[in-house]
Amino acid sequence: MAGIRDVAKEAGVASCTVSRVLNGTANVMPETREKIERAMEKLNYVPNELARGMFKGKSGTIGMLVPNIQHPWFSSLADVIEKNLYERGYRLMLLCTSGSKEKELECFRMLRSNIVDGIICGTASCGVEDYQNVEKPMVMLDYRVGKKFPAVVSDHETGAELAAEEFIKSGCKYVIHICGVQDDPNIISFQSHTKLDEVLGKHHIYSRQVPIQWNDFDFDGYFELAKCILEEYRQVDGIMAADFPAIAFLKAAASLGRRIPEDLAIVAYDGTFVTKTGTVKLTTVCQDYTEIAQKAVDTLLDMILNGEGEREEEILVPVRMEQGETTAFRSAE
Repeated sequence: MAGIRDVAKEAGVASCTVSRVLNGTANVMPETREKIERAMEKLNYVPNELARGMFKGKSGTIGMLVPNIQHPWFSSLADVIEKNLYERGYRLMLLCTSGSKEKELECFRMLRSNIVDGIICGTASCGVEDYQNVEKPMVMLDYRVGKKFPAVVSDHETGAELAAEEFIKSGCKYVIHICGVQDDPNIISFQSHTKLDEVLGKHHIYSRQVPIQWNDFDFDGYFELAKCILEEYRQVDGIMAADFPAIAFLKAAASLGRRIPEDLAIVAYDGTFVTKTGTVKLTTVCQDYTEIAQKAVDTLLDMILNGEGEREEEILVPVRMEQGETTAFRSAE
């Protein structure tokens, strides 16, 4: 593989002249630049972008931290973020923390160098102080840090109200909603569960949160959990869960002879591609991950290019309800 010295020899110039052309650190005569470019083409020379980025202080790369690559929400979001960044001349480096604080801190230590220009953080294993110590421009997803790093969030309270309306119209009496383990009040997405309890309570509908560690489950795990809940709590007639576990409840209900939506109303919460893969259309609270991705990229690149300044601490993105076949408008008797 050709290196800078090979290019310099082919072009008949010094190695430092080739470096100046690559890094744009000084003016080079047009004819000299042409000779170097012809030599690079002839030798099929590929510049070491990482080394150039470290030298120039900019890499053209954005890091994104997610707790689970397989989770449909994070994979869908990362896909749109990558496309948005590419259109703006940036590349995406995706890092998975597996819900581990130690692994997340290790990722931040690695990203302190000039390997990335900024970070989009979709994890929540660390605490506010850990995030505030990050020295790179950073945008949070659904996590409240403060003025230093803005957060892009869905309107989870409205999402909960939309879900509650479906359970009320479906005549539900006992609703279970699957949530993450809430051990940090700065996780904004948990508002959907708090609000759902509040709204259903006002309508005298019993609701119960079932916390789980998202990284401990694949689809088979969700299915076994769903089946266990439906077998143990036969009075349950409403379920709210993220897309993947919502589909697991749909499958578990069928295996137990529970009719959808006559015996069990299901509301999925996210609205990723998986809600459209089955034969039954799920009623779904849809987070607009396309808009979330755009807002996150726009905000982060503004921070990178324009530095510190007045910005919204929380950038709110609306949600919407997509009616499906898993809730019904039956009267509550």
